Amino acid sequence: MAAVSHCPLLGARASSVRSKRTASRRGITITTRAVQTPAKPARVTRENVKSTPLDAFPKSAVGSRRVPKPKSETFDKAYKDYSTGYASVPGLSYERSEWITEVIGTIPPEMEGTLLRNGPAMYVRGEGADRFEKSYLDGDGMVTSIAVKDGKAYFRNKFVRTEHFDKEEALGKYTEPSIFTAADPRKPAFFWRLFNDILAGNLARKQNGAYNVLNWGGNLLAVDYKKPYELCPDTLDTIGHGASPITSVMHTSHYRTLDEPDGSGRRCVAFLNEVDWRSETTGAVFYEFDENGVEVSRRAYDYPASYVHDFVVTDNYYILFDCPIKIDFPAVFTKYIFEKSCLSELICEDTNRRPLFRIFPRRGESREVKTVEADYWCYAYHHVNGFEDVDGKIVFDTCTWDKFTLYFTDICSPNGKDNYPRMKLSRFLIDIDECTATHHCLSDLPCELPITSWDYTGKPYQHMYLSSAVGTNEAGVNGPMQALTKVSLPSTTALSGATEIEWCPGDTKFAMEPFFVARKNATSEDDGWVVALVHDAEYENSDFGGRGTEMVIIDSKKFEEGPVARLRMPTYVPFGVHGSWSTTHVAGPPKAKELAAIAEMEANGGKRVTPATSLSGDQASTQKVQDGVDVKAIAAVAAAVAGAAALAQLF
Repeated sequence: MAAVSHCPLLGARASSVRSKRTASRRGITITTRAVQTPAKPARVTRENVKSTPLDAFPKSAVGSRRVPKPKSETFDKAYKDYSTGYASVPGLSYERSEWITEVIGTIPPEMEGTLLRNGPAMYVRGEGADRFEKSYLDGDGMVTSIAVKDGKAYFRNKFVRTEHFDKEEALGKYTEPSIFTAADPRKPAFFWRLFNDILAGNLARKQNGAYNVLNWGGNLLAVDYKKPYELCPDTLDTIGHGASPITSVMHTSHYRTLDEPDGSGRRCVAFLNEVDWRSETTGAVFYEFDENGVEVSRRAYDYPASYVHDFVVTDNYYILFDCPIKIDFPAVFTKYIFEKSCLSELICEDTNRRPLFRIFPRRGESREVKTVEADYWCYAYHHVNGFEDVDGKIVFDTCTWDKFTLYFTDICSPNGKDNYPRMKLSRFLIDIDECTATHHCLSDLPCELPITSWDYTGKPYQHMYLSSAVGTNEAGVNGPMQALTKVSLPSTTALSGATEIEWCPGDTKFAMEPFFVARKNATSEDDGWVVALVHDAEYENSDFGGRGTEMVIIDSKKFEEGPVARLRMPTYVPFGVHGSWSTTHVAGPPKAKELAAIAEMEANGGKRVTPATSLSGDQASTQKVQDGVDVKAIAAVAAAVAGAAALAQLF
């Protein structure tokens, strides 16, 4: 029986948590055993942890930060403009599909593929006294696609028709509780939250299909926090669950694609993190799918209950960054049941332990999970990349935060006062043999949503592309996320010396998550383009309150020159969460079948002929959605308080 392994200095002790057996689809049974996270020595506190002092971090040299503005400059206008990118759209009538006709510059004729974006788009239903507004991250997901081929681009946007979306659409109101919204559509909310959520432990939450979209192995899918929805690759219509192996299992909205070192092809790696606070155990499952979308590997592990968001994959390891969090137990009964807080706000910092790297074997018979403490207090959500160097050490690059903000308050709802971007670009060097993880700040540039060339995932690399904040003042307050920045290292193993090239889209424009598109037959790592959507807060031809959206294409090797093409979207697209670049051209102009469906729809007065959401196959109809389990540890908050035994553990 395998166990979690800790460094000798941590004094690992066996857990009383029972063993968990997880059967793979091939019928192979894997047994793992959880080991409790050792308590941090009392002498170690946030104040005296030995990590690099802030004033020793390398200062970013990008143009917008070279000369700090006076303290009186609080970026009020920039934050006001930025906030307009979070406006809710009206609903199904907002869906469109058409050619993009307004292009400044030239779309590279050799570029072929589709930019895919997903994010909450509608978070308001009803009017007057019946108006109900959800938090941005609880909004209904809308997939946007820009299919590029032969120097032309085709636009589509369509809601992910989850079962909950269809139900609420039919009723014309919100009915389902959500993760990030304090208000509750269930009435009386006090009764539902106390007796149903906490005491009964019934934690079903709305599935909004809003957090990522990926085209892999011929399957296009939208994902929220654990449940994938298959989409039609031609029309973006929602098909449902179980239509393919990758939509037949639950996984998070984060994944990695990388080449197998033996040349057998590329893999898409996805993972699921299920937390049971009552047994203080997390069950992690890592799935691998080949280029045909076939599941070729599934490895399951148990480890102590924790919060993780993203992961890194190398040739031999899956690596999770375990953020030090705990449940804010008093808030459960003083805030949550009174609609003064949502589930996500019941999680807070845990200063009684350090951040941890959980390192899981990707190959071989070993089931040993190694745990290494970080020497720097931080939180990390979105990771850049990672790889194993020639000495067997793991290089782990990520965007680090100095405080715990669930979820991303400094990005999603900044105000320039309490909340504003304050992340850093960090590199950890993990020595498994010595059980050390040393932190090296590459730049203090506030940055997030990192991307690299997928051809270099899990491999030594030098270039990364990030969304970054623009401007800072003498008080240390930074402007909103607005620019795209290319960061290049002098060598793959460098711990300093990064160079940065910043591109700002304009005073009232704000770049979203970037993606790298490798040029066909690329000769170097950065041979290609960076593409992104850009929010325009003052678009003069807007039909949506001055809002507009562009897509930009930047030659990565000439990043300082800015876009070679700007494509004006036919309508405003809200700030999304995540997305991807599909090297396969999908969601392009209508094909014969779609044209026939459009004609039939028009003949029926413009109404949909068939339901948009359906479950396909036996796996979909029997797939279990586990109450109280959320891969990002949100629903697990309430699971922790579902019963007296669980409550007692929190004191």
